[in-house]
Formats: sequence, C-alpha cells, structure tokens
Amino acid sequence: MGRHIKIRLESRIGYVDLVHELAEGLARSAGFSKSSALNVGLAVREAVINAIKHGNGMDVRKPIEVSFEQEDDLFRVRVRDRGPGFDWAHTANPLDRENIFRTSGRGIFFMKHFVDRVAFQRRQGRGTEVVLEKRFEQAGRAGRGGEVMKRRKG
Repeated sequence: MGRHIKIRLESRIGYVDLVHELAEGLARSAGFSKSSALNVGLAVREAVINAIKHGNGMDVRKPIEVSFEQEDDLFRVRVRDRGPGFDWAHTANPLDRENIFRTSGRGIFFMKHFVDRVAFQRRQGRGTEVVLEKRFEQAGRAGRGGEVMKRRKG
C-alpha cells in the first residue's frame, strides 16, 4: 500500500504558497534531493495556479483538490478543478517568437520540465485533473519515507 494525503481548498490564489511548500516538503520527506523537491513544488504550484485561475475562474465556491501519493518508485500529485476544461493539446509554445513576451502560457511548459510525466484528464462534468509524476532518484532512495507520509495499514 502506498502513502496518500489529500487536501481540498477554496479557489484562492493565497493558497498557492501553502500548497507549494507542502508539495516541496513532502517530496523532501519522501527522499528527493533539495533541487528535485523544489522542482516538484514548482510543478505543483503551476498546476494549482492553473486550476484556480483557468479551471475554476477564481470562483471560491469551486474547490480544488490536491492529492499526494507515494509508491515504491514514484511520487504522484493530482490537482483537480471543477471548471469547464481546456484543450491542452493546443497550447501555445512559450518559446515561439510570437509568444516570448506573453505573460501567460508557461505553466504547462514548466510542469513538463520539472517532473517526469504530466497528464491531463477531463472528468465528465467535474472539471479537469492534472497528474504530475516524478520518479525517485537512485541516490535518494535510501532516505525515503519520512515522518510526514506514513504508510496506511490495510
């Protein structure tokens, strides 16, 4: 059985720092290096910002859910919103000349560079789920399994 933590928050930008710190701390506790844990935190930050702003349209009545899962070889984070969704297959490349100075459109790009896998799932009538996965580094495996995420008894 893996390790699992789930939180539900109102769609408020003020919670972004909290979730970022939680994600980074859980990644460190799970055994990631400081730089890899920071990358996980940054990817989660981007996903949460997108869920609040673009998914839920800043509507505090629509919560976001963030879950953290630890398995033997990977750390997975799921970020869910309650919005109408978007076409993630057709997002603009922020490195293209015409997009260099745009102030938005970099979140998915960053997520894909900070973690090993980013997947999007439309949840029929219930919003979008972003799945972020980061595999454990071989050198960091010995320190995995800190006090924050305890194994569930089942």
